[in-house]
Amino acid sequence: MGRTTMRFAFSEEQEMLHDMIHAALQREAGLDKVRCWVEGENLLPFDEFVARNAWAGIGVGEEVGGQGGGLIEQTLMFEVLGRSVAPSGSLLAGAGVLGFASRIPDGVEQLHGLLEGKATVALCVNAGRPADQGASQVQVSGECLSGIVPMVLEAPGASQLLVPIPADDGLELWLLPADAPGVEIRSRRLIDRTRRFGDVHLQDVQARHLGRLPRDAAREVNAVMALLIAAESLGAARRMLDMTVEYVGQRVQFGVVVGSFQAVKHAAAEILVELEAAHSGIYYAAWALQEGQEDGVQQAWIAKAFATDAAVRTADRALMLHGAIGYTWEHDLQLFYKRVKLNQELLGSARTYRERLADALQLH
Repeated sequence: MGRTTMRFAFSEEQEMLHDMIHAALQREAGLDKVRCWVEGENLLPFDEFVARNAWAGIGVGEEVGGQGGGLIEQTLMFEVLGRSVAPSGSLLAGAGVLGFASRIPDGVEQLHGLLEGKATVALCVNAGRPADQGASQVQVSGECLSGIVPMVLEAPGASQLLVPIPADDGLELWLLPADAPGVEIRSRRLIDRTRRFGDVHLQDVQARHLGRLPRDAAREVNAVMALLIAAESLGAARRMLDMTVEYVGQRVQFGVVVGSFQAVKHAAAEILVELEAAHSGIYYAAWALQEGQEDGVQQAWIAKAFATDAAVRTADRALMLHGAIGYTWEHDLQLFYKRVKLNQELLGSARTYRERLADALQLH
C-alpha cells in the first residue's frame, strides 16, 4: 500500500449516513458515557442504543430484514465507531455471524432477532486468530458439542453462540443457546475494556446444525471482519491525531507553543500521510469485496495489516507528544490507545495477514 492522498469518493447518501451515525454517537455515546460504562463494567446501554437504531442491519440486504447498503456503508460505520471509541464488539461479532449465516441457504432466517436487536449472537472462535480457522478445539458427537474456545469476542452476555467447526472443505456451523446445559462462559478482561471477552467451555451441549460453509466463503467473511477492524482503527487514529494537534497547539514550553517545534510538525505530518494511505486502501478493499473483485480478499488482508500497524504508530506518537498526561487513566487518549493496540492482534496480527498474502502470491 503506497503513500498517497487519493481519497475514495463517497456518494451523497453515504456522506449522510456518516454524519447521521456521528451525530447519534455524539449525542448518545460520548466519551463521558463510554467512561461511565467502562468503569461500571456494563456495556448493555450501548447494546440497547445500537438495537434502537438497528445498526446491526447496516450493510445487510433489505430482503433479509437489514437496512440495505453494502460493505462500504458498513465500513463507514466502523470508522465512525472507532472515532468515538464506542463499544463496538457486539456489532463486529454480529457482522461475522451474519456473514457466515448469509452464505448458507436460509442461514440468516435461522438467527431470529439478531437484526432487530432482540438477540445477540457471538461467533465462537478465538479472537486472536482469523475467524475462518473456526473452533478447532471443539468436537462433535452426534448433535452434541464439547471443547473449549478461549477468548471469544462478546461471549459474556450473548444469548446465542455460533460455533464454526473445521471440516475437510470448510466449516460446519452449529447454533446453540448461550445458557444451554453444559455451557460455561468465563469472562476474561483484556487491555481494551470497551469490549467483552470470555472463554467458552462446552460439555455435551445440544446444538442445531445450520449447514456447511465452503472454505473460500469462510475466508471472505473473515476478510470482511478484518477490514471492519482496520476501519475502526483508522477512525480511532484520526481522533488521536486531532487530540494531539489540539494539545500541542495549546501546550507552552520554553515560552513557545510546542506545536511550533519542527520535530512536532514532522511527527504530525507523518501520521497524516500514513492515515491517508490507510483510508485509500481500506475503501478500495471495501469496494473490491463488495463488487466481487478477484483481489478483494487480499486487499482486505493488506488493509488490516497496514491500517492497524499505522494506528498503533499513531498511538505511540500521540502518547509521546502528550507527555506524561497521556499515560493517565483520567485522559481520554488511553481509551483510544488501548483500542488500537488490541485491534492490531484481533482476528490475527499484521504478520498473520502478510504471511497469508505471501502464500497467496507464492513469495516464499
